[in-house]
Order: sequence, then structure tokens, then C-alpha cells
Amino acid sequence: MKYEIIPIQLQEGGKIPVYANYNDAGADVFAAEDLVLRPMEKLVVPLNFSVALPDHLEMQVRPRSGLSLKTTLAIPNSPGTVDAGYRDPVGVIVENTYNIAQLPYALLYDEELRTKVQKEGKILKPDEAKAIFSTYSGSSLETPETLALFPFLVLDAQGNPWGTLYLEKGMKIAQVVFLEVVHAKFEVVPDVRAFGEDRGGGYGSTGLK
Repeated sequence: MKYEIIPIQLQEGGKIPVYANYNDAGADVFAAEDLVLRPMEKLVVPLNFSVALPDHLEMQVRPRSGLSLKTTLAIPNSPGTVDAGYRDPVGVIVENTYNIAQLPYALLYDEELRTKVQKEGKILKPDEAKAIFSTYSGSSLETPETLALFPFLVLDAQGNPWGTLYLEKGMKIAQVVFLEVVHAKFEVVPDVRAFGEDRGGGYGSTGLK
């Protein structure tokens, strides 16, 4: 196993990244504060540490597979990159991909979800919901046109829209991986097909049809 010394500065609530196992490629990083992430919202989770990377390395921020599979938490710019010249605190951009527009239909067909909502949630009619939407400054859900599309709004036990994620301080939020950086020196040539092998095909040519 190859090691590289990375100087790290901790701010209040920050933790050093931790490798869960000896040969893991990624080190877990932790949320430095409690955060509420409502459906379709996007924010930066502070990690409250700064690093001084050597010039030949970058630090990539990647999702944790368990969170991606079991929750609606996503890292939209994955992999995020921390460059060697960056010395400010590191954060992770996260997004809650839960779509409340699908909730009315889900309630029709998912008995387990319907039971959970009836037990833990509160259903508001459009007029009641308008006041809730208006509190989310900058959200596209607060417009009357968008509000009219929703027959009702379901709140969770904390009074936030159903599907809200609650990120706790100290939660494993992502992983970081350290990779070598190679800079390119470009040379203009008449035809790149003269080099190596041309496999053929354009963008998306290997995708599902």
C-alpha cells in the first residue's frame, strides 16, 4: 500500500477522513453540522477541514454506494475535484432527488407508503400548502402555477415536505479518493486516426438502444 502525507487543517466540527478498511480506495468524510435537505433542494455540506495537496495529486469526492442505493441523496457533480492549489474548507454538493410530484401516484399504489403517511405525516390541502411553499425562499414550488399542479401536500413528522432528508452531524456523507494528475501537452496533427487504433462510433454508440 502506497501512502502520501497530506497536511490537513481542522475547523470546528471537522474530522479527518477515515479508511474503513486497510485496502479501501476511498476514505469516508463526515458532515460537520446538522442539515435539512428538502425534496429537490441542493446545498453544500461543510466538512470543516482544509487540505494542502501536493502538485501531482487531486482529491476526488465521490458518493457512498449505500446512500445512493437506499436514499434519495445524490452528489450531482460527482466526482467533485479538489485541486492542489485549493486551501479553503472542503464541502460536498448534495441534492435530494425525491420528487414530490410522484407522491400522489405512489400513495395510490403503495399500501406500505400510504400506511406510513397516515401514521407519521399530515396531509394539507392546496390552500394550506401555499403557506408552507412560500417559506422555502427561492424554491420553484412556491409559485401559484406550480402549486396548482399538486392536489395536496404531505408533511412529515417534523413539518417538512414528505421526502425531506435529515443529515446529522458526524454522518458519513461521501468518500474522497486521491489520484495522480497528468497534465496534457497538446500537439496539433492533420489526422488523429493515424495514431493508435480507431474503434469507430460516436458519443452514445455503446449505450442501450
